[in-house]
Amino acid sequence: MRRGVWMVLTAAFRVSPGLAFSCLAETIGRLLRAATPWFLGLFVAGAIAADRGQMLVAVTALVAVSGVQNLLGIVGTNARIALMERVGFDFDAKIAELIARVPTLEHLESPDYLDRTQTLRDGQGTLGGALNMLLNILNNLAFATGILVVAATADWRLLILAALGFPRLLTGRWTTRWGRAAEEESAAPSRLTQHLVDLVTSPYGGAEARVFGLRQELRHRVRDSATAWQRPLVRGARKGALLSAGISGVFFGAAIGVLGWMTYDALRGAVSVAALVVAVTAVRGLENVSGILTNAVQDTARLMRNVSRFVWLQDYVVQTAGGGTSEPPEQLESGIRLEAVRFRHLGSDSDAVASVDLDLPAGSVVALVGENGAGKSTLVKLLTGLYRPSDGRILVDGKDLAEFDPAAWRSRLSGAFQDFADFELIAREAVGLGDLAAVDDEPRVHQALRDAAAEDVLHALPNGLSTQLGTTWDDGVELSGGQRQRLAIARGLMRHQPLLLVLDEPTSALDPTTEHELFHRYANAAHQARTTNAITLLVTHRFTTVRVADLIVVMDSGRIAEVGTHDELVAAGGQYAELYDIQARAYRLS
Repeated sequence: MRRGVWMVLTAAFRVSPGLAFSCLAETIGRLLRAATPWFLGLFVAGAIAADRGQMLVAVTALVAVSGVQNLLGIVGTNARIALMERVGFDFDAKIAELIARVPTLEHLESPDYLDRTQTLRDGQGTLGGALNMLLNILNNLAFATGILVVAATADWRLLILAALGFPRLLTGRWTTRWGRAAEEESAAPSRLTQHLVDLVTSPYGGAEARVFGLRQELRHRVRDSATAWQRPLVRGARKGALLSAGISGVFFGAAIGVLGWMTYDALRGAVSVAALVVAVTAVRGLENVSGILTNAVQDTARLMRNVSRFVWLQDYVVQTAGGGTSEPPEQLESGIRLEAVRFRHLGSDSDAVASVDLDLPAGSVVALVGENGAGKSTLVKLLTGLYRPSDGRILVDGKDLAEFDPAAWRSRLSGAFQDFADFELIAREAVGLGDLAAVDDEPRVHQALRDAAAEDVLHALPNGLSTQLGTTWDDGVELSGGQRQRLAIARGLMRHQPLLLVLDEPTSALDPTTEHELFHRYANAAHQARTTNAITLLVTHRFTTVRVADLIVVMDSGRIAEVGTHDELVAAGGQYAELYDIQARAYRLS
């Protein structure tokens, strides 16, 4: 708790010390507000005694306190709102920075991580208002302290009413627990609702929804998931409201008894009229004391829950952001070796890659083939450092990949992937981002397009490399799936002389003939660049396109089934030969 409060306070004073101090004006105003019943009592007592001087003092004090309180409230509220926005932005920026610092991708495939971050995202406004909560707690406690002092000086029996508020404070633990459970229960439905909304509002998902007549079905699913998302929150709020109503009923029943008792004593002259007036005007404030204290507990708990999630994210990033500090070699000497490498996804019962031993010689063109689900893409993510091996080692020129700085290692890689990013930028940038330093270098971009056999895509763009991509923008152009993939391939070929060039199913949207031509072009370019000793890794499930590779690696169920050249594997008559023959016959028939 102290860590969270300290984090919020330091953020406030860091972004604006002046606004942070100005917020305290509202707290002083709340203290003055608590004194109002006392001045009212003084005025009534003066009126009964026909003491005009006392009445004048009381009225003057009331007006002065009211004016100063309003002025302090305006200053403090304006400062609080301005500071809340700045602190909220500061936290939001840190959340984005922390998520971006995670060097691997395993967390994005972990339901537990996704649920936790969804809860953090749902409560991000609360996290942004963490300072607001702290100030509300401080202001409310100031008012509660002041009204208790006024009540105690008026009549001791008013403290009985104050004591009756403590059950509300004690039951605040229940409402806090209900709130936490509701947030956790609603995390997964919230994530599902967001997914469905994104699905039906995207042009691609919207097309299938209309063609397949899914609009009504998806509408029902969105309604059901949104209901499942909100149901725990509504249920928790309803239970809290019923509990609060019951406690309030007990309090006001007791208040009637105490005020009746004091009125009886006032009629007998045992209690002053001023004390009775203070009691009557302070009852509502005393009832609020228990609510204020309860809200303070609940706000503190809510604040701590959200800050604790932020702290969890910080700790998670520290745990996962580890890596070496060494720089990768400028050029490969021996190549890359995998020794008993195993990888299992979080929460899975089986290995995606199981005890792989493999040599990728420097300067070689390697084809990684296998049926869907064989583990090819997982192996690629291990080589690129997007996954970390559960067991085993990946050696680069004999040095463990874990010893390299992740960012430095990936700066020496390049590639194109089946699940490529669709950048809705101008065409030059959409390609040039493959080498950020050359993003505006048109000759380099043209060369990458030629290397990717994507010149025809450029010819289809009305403004050439200056064409805006994406019809959601003014004058934007919509590309086909194959055209977008060609640009992604060109983006992957922007970086010159990488240590490892990965082409992971980069032609899935292209026909087999075009894919064959492209793989030939990649292989020829790689063979001509052997002086750099770079490794080119071609990943595909189409066996007929990889004959040009120096080495073909066949994967099956996360294991290496066969390794060799095309001729060697065909002659061996194993899995590669069988699948190659099946696919070749299928293409001939088609």
